[in-house]
Parts: sequence; structure tokens; C-alpha cells
Amino acid sequence: MKSLFASIADHIGPQGRCIAIVGSGGKTSLMVGLASHYALQGESVLLTTTTKLRKPASTDYRCDHYYTSSAILSSRPERYERIFYALEGEHKALAPPMEELRQLCERFSVTLVEADGARGKDLKIHSERDPVIPPFATATIALLSLSALGKRAGDVCFGCEGDEAIVDLPYLERYITHPEGPLKGVTGRYILLCNQGEGVDQTVIDQLKRTCSHLPIIVGSVLRDEIY
Repeated sequence: MKSLFASIADHIGPQGRCIAIVGSGGKTSLMVGLASHYALQGESVLLTTTTKLRKPASTDYRCDHYYTSSAILSSRPERYERIFYALEGEHKALAPPMEELRQLCERFSVTLVEADGARGKDLKIHSERDPVIPPFATATIALLSLSALGKRAGDVCFGCEGDEAIVDLPYLERYITHPEGPLKGVTGRYILLCNQGEGVDQTVIDQLKRTCSHLPIIVGSVLRDEIY
């Protein structure tokens, strides 16, 4: 199987210096995996957020250094390094000031920004307040999870509470094109990643890709680093 992380990096290309990760169904895992991929290529990589993240004490971000204050502004990243920066919150790691992130983007060769939240759901309908994509982002990865297939929308879609519809292919097609769906606000070179495809029949994957052939779409598995 072709590497998912390598394929995403190839699609985004050299202009993807500040990559916003939005949507639902694997954003943090994608950020960690992509950071490892870029670091292996000799890049200096910043992992951060414009919303909230799980604290490093509960999540392995695989970083070389961790910062929780503006002290990071006096550091100089090295090649192959992965550095985590988010402010210390009571329950979560919180977004640093946007101006600090802008300055840091100029120092790191790649910045990965988790710019959305979905409370662990597979899908998300956005509100007017999100996603929080930095104005200086140069690329966007929008996620959804194919684990939602066959389940009640109200159970798996953040922002769809009470929706009794079952998530099937027609539902996903409407969801993808919804103005408040996963592609809301995408900027720069972007890609739609349908994650957790390892348990989905290939005929379903092929049909989804045909329906969304007008979009830059990848079906794969962040967990396995595979494309289907």
C-alpha cells in the first residue's frame, strides 16, 4: 500500500508550510503522523493548535521538545526536530496567540495546526465560530471518518444531535458538499481525507471517489499509513 503521509505531503507540495487540519475523525493522529514524516525528510516541524488539544501527559505527540509559554520564541528549531507548543489549560492544551503562531511559522519549515474540534465524533457540522484556520495557512487537510457509515447521524456527527438519519453514501455525499461540512473555510492547496477506510468495502470506496471526483480526495487509514 502507498504511504498516506507521503501522498498527502506530495499533494500539498512545497507551498504547504503552514498546514491547517480541520474536520473530524483523526486530526491529532494525522498531525502526529505527518510531523514524523516531515521530520524524517529533514524538516523542522511545529505542532500546535488554534483551538484545544489533549495535553502531552495524555497523548504521545512524539516531539523532541514541548513548550507551554512564549519562551518558544527565543528558541531556534533544528532540522529533524518536532516541537509542540500550546498553552497550559486546566483540562486541555490551549491555543497560543495568533501573532505568535505567525512568527513561528516563519521559523519552522513546516507548521501543523489542529484548527478544529469535534469532541471525538466521526463527522462535524460547523458553527459560525469554526474552524479556526489561521489567515497565514498555506494548505488545508479536511478529515472525515468512514467509521460513521451505517450509524445514526445524531450519534456520530457533531452538530447533528437528534438526527435519526443513517449515514450511508448519499448522506456522506451531501455532508461533504454541505456549506458547514468538512470543507468549510479550506484555504491554499487542500485535500479531503476520508479516514478509517480499512474496514470499508472497496466497492464503497470506489463509488465515493467517483462521486467526489471533482475534489482532491484520498481514502485511507491514518492508523496504518495506507491509501485505499
